[in-house]
Amino acid sequence: MKPIILIRHGEAEHLVGDLVGGWTDTSLTELGHRQAAALASRLKLEVAGIPFRLYCSDLKRATQTADVIGRELGLIPCPVPELREINNGLAIGLTREEAKRYYTEPTEPLLDWLPYPGGETWREFNHRVSGFMDRLADLDRPLLLVAHGGTIIQVIAWWLGLDMDTLSRVSFRTSPASISVLDVTELNERRIERLNDTAHLYSLGLPDQIRLSLCP
Repeated sequence: MKPIILIRHGEAEHLVGDLVGGWTDTSLTELGHRQAAALASRLKLEVAGIPFRLYCSDLKRATQTADVIGRELGLIPCPVPELREINNGLAIGLTREEAKRYYTEPTEPLLDWLPYPGGETWREFNHRVSGFMDRLADLDRPLLLVAHGGTIIQVIAWWLGLDMDTLSRVSFRTSPASISVLDVTELNERRIERLNDTAHLYSLGLPDQIRLSLCP
């Protein structure tokens, strides 16, 4: 299996506004465009010339990020619905306050909890993303995937072969415009080589919106 670079889209309007995320189709903010540009410049320095296959979620915030990367690397993004964030059903396009009337409190097992009618459970989300990754596994080129925080969790779980029980007890946090890298060691071990790398944002004085949760 070739290496995989995972990119979370830049800051999007719902992250700073009052809309819920999920399948709500928001655009990048002005900061999000700057983050995407900084990310693309870093990738050009580090991986230019490598014949990646570039896939992205077909939601605007991901396609806009992928377009910036594609221009820098000379790649044409392929938007696919399989890389979307979790489907939030009746909450799509609603404000956080409006979405509350459809929200269902967590139930056990969490993998089968349906937060919003018409959406996906975490198990269904995992099957969607891992099924897509199974179809990409035999490609002869490294992959560059531009997606969402939840989708990246599913890809990492697929890469590591985590079972459903384990997946219900772990998570991986990523910042907007972050880089994570999955590769294989000389001993044929699947490895998380890098997780949530945002050095390109700090070097330009751009915030990454993530602070250590242990800090007051």
